[in-house]
This record gives sequence, structure tokens and C-alpha cells, in this order.
Amino acid sequence: MDVLVTPDARFEDLPDFEFTPHYAQIPDGEGGTLNLHYVDAGPRDGQAVVMIHGNPTWSFMWRRQIADLAQAGYRAIAIDLIGMGRSDKPTKRSDYTIARHVSWVDHALFEVLKLTSVHFILHDWGGIIGLRVIADRQAETASVIMSNTGMPVIAPDAVPAKMARKGAGMLRIFQLYVRYRKNWQHWKLLARFLVNKPTPDIVRAYAAPYPSPAYLTGNRQFTQMLPTRNDNPILADNWVAMQKLKRFEKPFLCLFSDKDQVAAKGYHSVRPIIPGTRAYAPVILKGGSHFLLEDVGPAYSQEMLIFLKGQNTGNAS
Repeated sequence: MDVLVTPDARFEDLPDFEFTPHYAQIPDGEGGTLNLHYVDAGPRDGQAVVMIHGNPTWSFMWRRQIADLAQAGYRAIAIDLIGMGRSDKPTKRSDYTIARHVSWVDHALFEVLKLTSVHFILHDWGGIIGLRVIADRQAETASVIMSNTGMPVIAPDAVPAKMARKGAGMLRIFQLYVRYRKNWQHWKLLARFLVNKPTPDIVRAYAAPYPSPAYLTGNRQFTQMLPTRNDNPILADNWVAMQKLKRFEKPFLCLFSDKDQVAAKGYHSVRPIIPGTRAYAPVILKGGSHFLLEDVGPAYSQEMLIFLKGQNTGNAS
């Protein structure tokens, strides 16, 4: 597997992101290895909280939550998915599948870091990847917060009347746009999504991992893996994971925003199907776009900490 590594200099002087980089060496699935980057802040003996981002973000998105969790005594771990952030970036689109992302994350967290009693916080693609990891790691999972994402499924033996998924027309147009746009700059798209206009240094931070278009293969492939067709393999794999998650009774909060342009009602895909969601009414933060961590970061941290502290007192909303 051919791999690009973003120069360290690209990550200097990013706003509120002075965390020491750490790397987990994991199998690439082809006989080699990859380095998956993660932030590890707060006391090492604190309860582990693992944050998993989606596309086109990276661990920078969680900077406020990392600091707030560490200050509250938690061990705050924010990973960069392979192909993104400071993690290694395979150069071929075929290098990336959701199944591989699941395997890479699982190996990093449980084989390298050997975490137990993990509180997960999931956003966007991090929701699908994270829930599929959790489905097979329920004993090691303490709780889940899921934000602005969903878990689309189709039964493996289903015979859909149409291959095109209902309501996926705009996503299909987006897929084609990214596929043929050679100079796609996703950090500019992210900035347009935000309710609150970001400062130039924030935009620069989201662009930092990608010094040239060659580094964007992982981001591009995520857009091509969006489930716009019913024969997308992630749908059946998600269905298998959901059957396992029907046994997950630990605390599960859906923490969304009211101006999400992508998955505003994504919590319907897990609630009340997953038992752990039933004791927690969805919390919908006001004024947040799909990238709610940028728009309503302080409010997000407040609800996050209320939920996590509730695990120690037995309180549910």
C-alpha cells in the first residue's frame, strides 16, 4: 500500500490545538502497517472517552471537548481516521472501505491501546464506523453519544424495487461533483456549512493535513461510499451490526443540532431500536449546523459532561 504522510510543519500553530501527537501502528490489511494518529489528553487513569470524527473533519474538530474532558478528569482520546488528519494516507481509492476503517479503528483502540469501559462520542461517518466497532465490543463499551449521523441499513436478503435510494438525489450529485473536481477543497465547503462564519485560522486548520490534492484520496473516497444505492455493501453490513446492537442496553444519547443539513433526523435510525437509547430523549442543540462542534461547541460540551457524569449517578433524562 503506497502511503503519504503529511509533514509535521503543517500542524504548527493551529488554534487551541497544542496536543502532543501519538500514533498507533496497525495492520493495513495487505501485509503492511499504517500509523493512526490520536490525541491523548487528561489523566491516564481517568475514564476513557473516545471521539471519532467523520468527513471531511479530523481530530481538530474535538479540540474544545478534548480540553473540557481532560479538565473534568477524563482521559480524552480523539483519533484521526486513516487518510485524514495526521494519520497515514493511502494513495488509492480502492485502499479505503468502511469495513477497513472499522478494522483499523478496532485494532487501534482495543489491540494497541487496550482500552476498556470506553465512552464513545461519534459524529458523521464516525457514527457508522463507531457503531460497527461497538457492535462487536459491547463488553468494552460504557456509553455512546451519537451526533448528526445515522445508521442506514438494508437486510442482506432484501430485493429492493429500485437501486437508487429514496431521497439520495442530491447526495448523488455531490458524489459526481467530488469525483471530477480535481481541485476540490473540502475545508471551504465545511466553512459554508457552518452557521457561524469561521475565522481564517480555523479554515486553515481544516486544510492543514492536505498540502496537495494527492493527500485527499481518503476524503474523496468517503464521498463515493455514501449510500446512494441499495446495493452499497455498507447497508447490509450495517444491518448485521444493528442486529447485534439490539442487545446494547448501556446509556446511549443522541445529541444533535437543529440546523443539520445532512442527517437532521438520523437518531430515528437507532432510537428506539437500540435499547440503550430509550432512557434518553434526544437533545437538539439550537443554532448548530451539521458541524455542530464548531457552531455550538460550549453547549455541546455541557450536554456531553452532563451525560457522562450521569453514568456515575445513575441519572437518565
